[in-house]
Amino acid sequence: MPGVQAQLGKITIDLQKDKPEKFQNKVLKSERTGEKKFTIPRRFIQNTVSHYNYFFNANNKINSIIERARMATKEDYSKLIPYYSYSLSNTASQTSELDSVILKATAGILLHDLRSDWVDNLYLLIGQAYYFRQDFDSAAMTFQFINYNLFPRTKKSSDEQLIVGSNDYASASGLSIASKEDRNLLKKTMSRPPSRNDALVWLVRNYTDMEQYSDAAGLINTLKNDVNFPERLHASLDEMQGYWFFQQKMYDSAVVYLEKSLPAALDNADKARKEFLLAQLYELNGSLDTASRFYDRAIRHTTDPLMDIYANLNKAKMLKSDDPEEIVNSINRLLKMSRRDKFDAYRDIIFYSAAQLALEVPDTTSALSFLKRSNFFNENNISFKNQAFLQIAEISYLQKDYKSAYAFYDSLQTGDSTLGDLTKIIERKNALGQIVSHINIIEREDSLQMIAGLLPAERDAYIKKLARQLRKERGLSEEYETGNAASDYFNTKNQSPDIFGNNNAKGDWYFYNNSVKSKGFNEFKRVWGKRDNIDNWRRVSSDQNIVSNTRGQAQKTNEPSTLASGDSDPLSADQAGINDINTVTPDINFQEDISIEGLLANVPLTAQKMDTSNSRMAISLFQLGKNYQNLLEDYYAAIEAYERSLNRFPDSVYAGEIYMNLSYCYSKTGNLAKAEQYKNILLTRYKDSEFTQMVLHPEQFNPVKNDTAATNRYAAIYDLFIEGNFEQAIKEKSLADSVYGATYWNPQLLYIESVYHIRQKDDSAAINALSQIITNHPDNPLSEKAVLMINVLQRRDSIENYLTNLQVERVKEETPIIVFDDTRVSKDIADRKIQTGQVNTPAPVIAETAVINPERQIAAPVKNASFVFNAAEPQNIIMILDKVDPVYSSETRNAFVRYNREKFGSQNLQITRDTLDQDRSLLVFSSFISGDEALKYYDRIRRDAASEISWLPKEKYSFYIISEGNLELLKENKKLEDYIDLLNEKYPGKF
Repeated sequence: MPGVQAQLGKITIDLQKDKPEKFQNKVLKSERTGEKKFTIPRRFIQNTVSHYNYFFNANNKINSIIERARMATKEDYSKLIPYYSYSLSNTASQTSELDSVILKATAGILLHDLRSDWVDNLYLLIGQAYYFRQDFDSAAMTFQFINYNLFPRTKKSSDEQLIVGSNDYASASGLSIASKEDRNLLKKTMSRPPSRNDALVWLVRNYTDMEQYSDAAGLINTLKNDVNFPERLHASLDEMQGYWFFQQKMYDSAVVYLEKSLPAALDNADKARKEFLLAQLYELNGSLDTASRFYDRAIRHTTDPLMDIYANLNKAKMLKSDDPEEIVNSINRLLKMSRRDKFDAYRDIIFYSAAQLALEVPDTTSALSFLKRSNFFNENNISFKNQAFLQIAEISYLQKDYKSAYAFYDSLQTGDSTLGDLTKIIERKNALGQIVSHINIIEREDSLQMIAGLLPAERDAYIKKLARQLRKERGLSEEYETGNAASDYFNTKNQSPDIFGNNNAKGDWYFYNNSVKSKGFNEFKRVWGKRDNIDNWRRVSSDQNIVSNTRGQAQKTNEPSTLASGDSDPLSADQAGINDINTVTPDINFQEDISIEGLLANVPLTAQKMDTSNSRMAISLFQLGKNYQNLLEDYYAAIEAYERSLNRFPDSVYAGEIYMNLSYCYSKTGNLAKAEQYKNILLTRYKDSEFTQMVLHPEQFNPVKNDTAATNRYAAIYDLFIEGNFEQAIKEKSLADSVYGATYWNPQLLYIESVYHIRQKDDSAAINALSQIITNHPDNPLSEKAVLMINVLQRRDSIENYLTNLQVERVKEETPIIVFDDTRVSKDIADRKIQTGQVNTPAPVIAETAVINPERQIAAPVKNASFVFNAAEPQNIIMILDKVDPVYSSETRNAFVRYNREKFGSQNLQITRDTLDQDRSLLVFSSFISGDEALKYYDRIRRDAASEISWLPKEKYSFYIISEGNLELLKENKKLEDYIDLLNEKYPGKF
């Protein structure tokens, strides 16, 4: 029994030698224990004083320490919460209080008769104080002291003592170390249960925090099977066992014991917290229905508004969008919570949570609205504000609203570590910054040219209106429309009256005088206009001008609103700080002179100014197209910019570069006819241009670098598919395609996606992916396979019906089994071969071009500490697949079955599947008469594998030759490196 020891016998403590000098002659009552009989009156007095003067106060201090630690703990319900509602670091910080507990409990022991019923309880408080102080060694010694010395050891029949865990104390049901608690009514009334059993439970917790998991497990197992262990502590022991599993991240087991421990909760708040943790653990284990049930229980029992919010959010997420109406109802519940006073401080989290649910529908319009409201109510939670900004930016980016995306990326405080990969965020923000700068130039020049095209009277009226609007935005009076803005600030004739001067007849303080205060408010509004009570007002106002009203977007996109028809929106757009300013004004925020004359000076009213404006627009349009193409790989947006440039400025073709770029972008979108059209224009009109040479020699034209975000992102998706994380791969694919366009996928990615869809019997999706290979990559070797596979899929029903109705005769038992996928079947057949002697006399299989010479001398076997390689023995070829899902290992096997049928049809090569370990699977090609013959096939298949399974990365597979005996040994010891070393010793440089 690890962690549990038998008693060491009677222990005596010499208190005399440890006393201070002035107390050497003072005898404590604990030292006089046994000098007098422990009569009923003496017992009553000792118990009463020990209880109420010492235990009561010390126990209250322990409870207060725990309560303060709970209050100091700030829970993050967005993550898996800790097992306990308080941390030991918070309890350990209360050192003086814990020392007081130890001092008071020690005094209660030493100043009273040791036969008191409260001695064990006081020792338990000392052990708990050491534990909460994180002095785990001292706590363990105290709990063990209680275990060793506070056990009823005397037999009724004699003076012989019982030893903890001894055979003398063993019952018919087995060994016992717990103390029996068959107390009479008087003891139950006048004292607490003996603390020795409690000390054993606390010892489990102490061992767990010391990471002595084996000792804790031994003690748990012993107590679980102890017939004397009291019923009252079963829930506490379950709690400790759940903690033991939780600390080792074995959440599927922890959840069982945590649920059993609910009766041991400190109070209703602690019980609600445990129910929330149970829901999180069930969610991690995939038991969504049970998780939803426990979130419901947490919602009913909690008094913590934050837990209430997250429980509603997580419960809604359990639906996984199977029932959007339920998610809408959850959103409406959150919105109703936002109206209640007790949730005022949590409105930012409520709206952020509502946004996450809206994205589950999906309803990006409502999600954007909720995220903006979350930031409006967010006062100082930088992390939440950054997350909201980041989500708004990413949604805007996916919607190709690049100006809004840049504005919100620019609002991020990049020092926040919760944002994730800051490098990618900064890279995207910089790319968008370049694009937005050109968009601003284009919009500005387009607006100025529009103003220039107005009639003089219309133009003057428009400029006056614009001047008033700009003055209002900058907080200036609208009365002065001439002069520049700077002079108006210092115009003493227009200064407002001093509302704090001696014009207050009542003599009240400003904020106590309603009339003066109202006058000040109106004066402020007159000078500065309507301003929201937020920081950085001018910058935020500018950002809001960029963002269109979310309700208008909903009408454009026809996305459903998450608000139920009978439930009104709790906050208007104005309350949320969202203004809808729809203007066509040029971007002149940087301009100092906003007078009528200053604004009119920017309008291109002369031929020279118009030429300059057109030149700026032409350059920006072309550069905008290049940035779309190279920085974002948004080929559709690039085409739009290039085409607009050609239509507006047909002479600005930049020596044919615009035609080359259009050809490239159209080819990327799959429009090969348009790509060929612009390629021919380039070759005809600019045959001597460097861009023509780049088209004729495409190896020189590679704007997509290997380390771009798109390449890395699709490489990660590729790995997810290969390793079998299909749901995540499909989700990431949808997001990536919305950013980069579905045609970015290369043939290999499309092929493995189609294999997944075929396995799921989603033939339409598979055919779509295969058709893209044929259309976009007609010269790729996978194109032929795609044509064949589409043909088979189109006849899938008839083929399956034929096979279903086909009368198949069972193969004879002695007939070789060509294909079997189950490892256990593989082992059974191998065992049968060994029993019948077939394994030593395989049918000779000769690789292509092999020549057998029976008189040839084969070198002696080579060996190392793990394997023996004999080239004269029959050998197999094994293909090791590293982290490849069974879907693709089966497809790999099918590819090589076709390969063997075409290349080695006369030889009965068999391919079976097997397993090496959790990550690595095997394809076994059998069998070859000797190592040299196997080596010839090895050279051939290793050379052809790249074309036969071109969709599988080379780093995912490797080939080796191996005998049947070595293969079985390798599956047992897993020492692949040792075997490869042995092969290289035999065949230097081959492996």
